[in-house]
Amino acid sequence: MKFSELTSKKIHIIGINGIGMSALAIYLKKNNIDVTGSDITYNANTINLEKLNIPVFIGHKISNIKGREIIFYSSAIKNNPEIKEAKKNRVPCYNRSKLLQLICKDKFTIVISGSHGKTSTTSILGNLLVCAGMNPTIISGGIMQNFGQNIYLTDSNYVVVEADESDGTVFKLSPRYLIYLNVDREHIEFYKTYSKFKSKIKKYILSQSKKNVKIFVNNNDHFLTSLKKYSSNIKTFGSSLKSNYNYKILKLTDKKSTFHIFKDKKILTKNLSTNLLGEHNVQNLTAALSTIDDLGYKIIKSHILNFKGTKRRLNILGKIKKTILIDDYAHHPTEIEKLINISRLYKKKHIIFIIEPHRYSRLNDLYNQYLRVLKNIKNLVIIKTYEAGENYKKGMKNSKNLVNDLNVLNNQKTRYVENYHHLFNLLDKFVLNKSESIIISAGAGDISNQIRFFYDSRK
Repeated sequence: MKFSELTSKKIHIIGINGIGMSALAIYLKKNNIDVTGSDITYNANTINLEKLNIPVFIGHKISNIKGREIIFYSSAIKNNPEIKEAKKNRVPCYNRSKLLQLICKDKFTIVISGSHGKTSTTSILGNLLVCAGMNPTIISGGIMQNFGQNIYLTDSNYVVVEADESDGTVFKLSPRYLIYLNVDREHIEFYKTYSKFKSKIKKYILSQSKKNVKIFVNNNDHFLTSLKKYSSNIKTFGSSLKSNYNYKILKLTDKKSTFHIFKDKKILTKNLSTNLLGEHNVQNLTAALSTIDDLGYKIIKSHILNFKGTKRRLNILGKIKKTILIDDYAHHPTEIEKLINISRLYKKKHIIFIIEPHRYSRLNDLYNQYLRVLKNIKNLVIIKTYEAGENYKKGMKNSKNLVNDLNVLNNQKTRYVENYHHLFNLLDKFVLNKSESIIISAGAGDISNQIRFFYDSRK
């Protein structure tokens, strides 16, 4: 199948309100394709889709797909009545990865993947290439603040795309450039073991290198670095002087990050500044700038400084009295640890952390990492585990267990909160504190909308 074959078809997307699926729906609509969608809840993405005259049905019902000729569905969709009805009537059904594959086919595609930092790096690189004049279409897993949405559409032959590993999407794409940021213990429910996950990544990267795809991997990631010996098409970026592109941190503050970029041990650009905070964002920028340089574009300091970031990545909502509220997507211990490190840049400010563990399977698989990362964190609140469609099984650890173990093992005073009503009562008391404070909330479930509601109702 080719993308051009979709132009005469009536498409339906199941799970359309998800950040990735909504971007693909917008792409179809902008290409004059008849598209509808369905999802279980109404959210900000629904509003954006409806503004573009894309019908969105709330609730999964067989009537939603009447007259539809092709179905694409999110990987989060399980046991869905619309898919069952479509298959019963022999309507073709495809995972979202198939649609992304069709969009990118025959395009000059730059793929960004990895366990952490995909959305930020995709948004950074896409924005810089727009500023440089390449003007690619950008398909991101988050709202890009410079463009106000999760997709930037152009008529050019270039595409910058975030490719997820959770459902194997990345392995179905054929890029011209591949940026692999890191590999962490994730998506075990899909790959069964961490070893199989890494084996799949290795096989994909080496297969692409044989096709003369230009590949950039993180030299700070031991597993990815070990692949460099197999191909001269694999280049590295990172903090190590042995990297093809490396950075040197000059200063990290709660306002800016300043650094140098080197290419093969020679200075490439001095005194770069970004409004993005933390070393991990400097690393993401280095990945993007490595690609920019390899493509033959000049690195412009003002373009980097003018990048506004991505929604839900250390997103400052505003201030209530003397308390600043920050929303973040961190839902893996590695990401939470980066967030904690950034919080230390806010010196002399009282900080409260609210963590929403995401999925029972992830919490249990990474339980010891959670204990290590959250050890001795003051003013820590942990709310009920966000299920994300999973069912609790007897013997599984949950948020209550995590709070209890943190307190017993470390003699800390972490609080457990069962619902948002109780959380809001707690935060109301915290906001009354006269000292300058920061509330940092992190999670991939309900927490973002709830914290935004809390802020909007009290600002």
